[in-house]
Amino acid sequence: MKIKIPPYPNLEITEEAYQNDIISSSIVKNDSSDLTSNKLILAATFKTGEKRIIKSLAVRYKSKLYITAFPNPIHLFLSLSIEHYNNSEGIKENNFTKCGIQKGDNVYLLDFEEKGTHECYNHYVKYRASSIIMLVSSLEAFLNHIIPNNFIYHTIRGNKPKQFNKTEIESTKVSFAEKLIHVIPKYLENAEFWDNITNEKDIILALYENRKNIIHLKTNAEDDLTRYFDAIDKMLDFDILSSINATITFMNSVSNKFVEFEKEEKS
Repeated sequence: MKIKIPPYPNLEITEEAYQNDIISSSIVKNDSSDLTSNKLILAATFKTGEKRIIKSLAVRYKSKLYITAFPNPIHLFLSLSIEHYNNSEGIKENNFTKCGIQKGDNVYLLDFEEKGTHECYNHYVKYRASSIIMLVSSLEAFLNHIIPNNFIYHTIRGNKPKQFNKTEIESTKVSFAEKLIHVIPKYLENAEFWDNITNEKDIILALYENRKNIIHLKTNAEDDLTRYFDAIDKMLDFDILSSINATITFMNSVSNKFVEFEKEEKS
């Protein structure tokens, strides 16, 4: 599974505007030292012939400037989650038997020392943790992105009417679960939004809880033999693939074709 990562923003421009406002006022700079900022606005013509206005956050390194389209962070984080999930699965399926020393019919020991643990296992844990964290980061960014600046969320708090503007919706005043379950349907003006994807909602809420446990790793335990283990154990057993699929289904239900897949190359 590989998703497309579109540029952001990706604004359409008419042929007339392109000729009048872009071509007529274009200045070609061949020396990166002429560019004082790495924040650039670019006019681009895609292979399809479409003309777009995009932004670039260029990288300056050793007097050279590397310019390309700025990727949509939501898709970027989602792509990283998918990539790291795939990496963790690859380690489990292909590397563990190579890294470990067989001690029985189905038992392998991944060697360790007093001050050193096994790289194979460490990478496995890192990739799974990163996949979950980046998946929730993508979801949180999507929830904030999709709600327009002029939207007002009306609700009831303590038996009293309450309203929240966009800034307040993005703050801790409105929880992730509330944004997911209540704000999105109100923004879409569709009270039945979750009716057909109830399972996806439950999966996403479980994902968020798992991510919260990883981030905080609370240490109130009886001793070092129990500290951290419950949270990491749940993370290792967590069904990340179902969470990725639920996230994509949710995003595309809110905004049609928001996430699109790259065509898989035939081997």
